Amino acid sequence: MDSNAVDHPHGAQLALVLGLSLLALVALPSPSDGQTASDRAAPLPGLVVERHRLPRASTTGVGDRTLTLVRVDPARYRFRMLSEGHEGERRALPQWVRDEGLVGGINAGMFLPSGRSVGFLMQGDEVRSDRRPRSFSGYLGFDPRRPGAPLFRLAGRGCGGGLDWMRERYRSVLQVRAVLVDCEGHPGTWRTRRYSMAAIGRDTEGRVVLAHVRTPYRMHVLNRMITSLGLGIRGLVYLEGGPEASLVVNRHGENPTPVRAMGSWEDGFNPNDDNRAFWDLPNVIGFEARE
Repeated sequence: MDSNAVDHPHGAQLALVLGLSLLALVALPSPSDGQTASDRAAPLPGLVVERHRLPRASTTGVGDRTLTLVRVDPARYRFRMLSEGHEGERRALPQWVRDEGLVGGINAGMFLPSGRSVGFLMQGDEVRSDRRPRSFSGYLGFDPRRPGAPLFRLAGRGCGGGLDWMRERYRSVLQVRAVLVDCEGHPGTWRTRRYSMAAIGRDTEGRVVLAHVRTPYRMHVLNRMITSLGLGIRGLVYLEGGPEASLVVNRHGENPTPVRAMGSWEDGFNPNDDNRAFWDLPNVIGFEARE
């Protein structure tokens, strides 16, 4: 949320250690000498969940330094934005996912106390927020207008294009605070307070990447750590920070939820690691299996 209308980012959460790959459970060695750990297992085709240990501890002295990544094949899963007043009332992300029959979801950017998106938000050509803060320099889009176009796209600083460019090409568009990793894989320099973080991007295989870190960092520090791990990320934009940063992925059927990540810390707002409940969100990005 943004109680100051534009520049009050709220955080993301520390992730659980789960890795899901496409075919089988793979046992990987424990991290040693600073190496990254990535355990994989495989709930659904086209969906991979990973957990990686970040190389530096937070200056707050809290957190387990876990980066959770969910890689989603957009050819197998359809993305959409859901908002209170359009798909029901505000609720916590696990309820959004359950009620809408989604496989998973993440924050759809920052929001005002009213629930309105701080940045521009359009779902299926319906403009749900026409705000265009000049300080917001990242954009994402899905539902391409032209056959053969990428199913998911980023734009903004280090990725080319802009809001009008994105609207010409995609029916669903969101404007977000900043580009954390540009589309060449270089870390952004956006300097912030320390907080948990939720983000979305893409990788070298064209998959959508949902990212979550509960441990609080300044974003320019976190960006450099993410790019140093060689994770193949080619574009990553900030969605939300602090206790509202949320990431959920469910399995089909009655299997337990493999990813339930919530944030906590945000300097000047919630400077602690005590949050143990998902906060209600008015806007989310969800994904569901294509028929």
